[in-house]
Amino acid sequence: MAYTLQALVMKSGSLRAPLPGALKVVPLLAGADLIPIDASALKALGLPFLPLTDEGSAGLPFGISQLCEKLSAHSALAYIEAEFFGGSGTQAHAIYSAGKSIGEPVVSESSINDALSYLGISKGDSLDEFEAVGLGRHRNTESWLS
Repeated sequence: MAYTLQALVMKSGSLRAPLPGALKVVPLLAGADLIPIDASALKALGLPFLPLTDEGSAGLPFGISQLCEKLSAHSALAYIEAEFFGGSGTQAHAIYSAGKSIGEPVVSESSINDALSYLGISKGDSLDEFEAVGLGRHRNTESWLS
């Protein structure tokens, strides 16, 4: 079964900058919010689909980086990607705070958990941070907005 996710994630209520019209905030569990970057948002904002995990880019494309810089002006956020099919796949993150990138994008087996942990999300009694916020609730980015 396939799983794909392309989104921004941050602590609940921390977003202060206005979102471009193509984006919406979806509340998660454990004090986190998700901004899914679905196909209509990709098209409206001229952004690439899964540049780190699908395209194998080493850096974040300008449009995504620019969006992250703008939205992270007042609080930290993470751009996250995941792409799995049949049990194999990869995930990535890029962290932004105070309108700037914090290090380089990271592609690893624990990228999303690492990003959530950086944002202060605790796994609590859950298996990991991914489970704690409920990112397994939907199998693709589009479903988060339905």
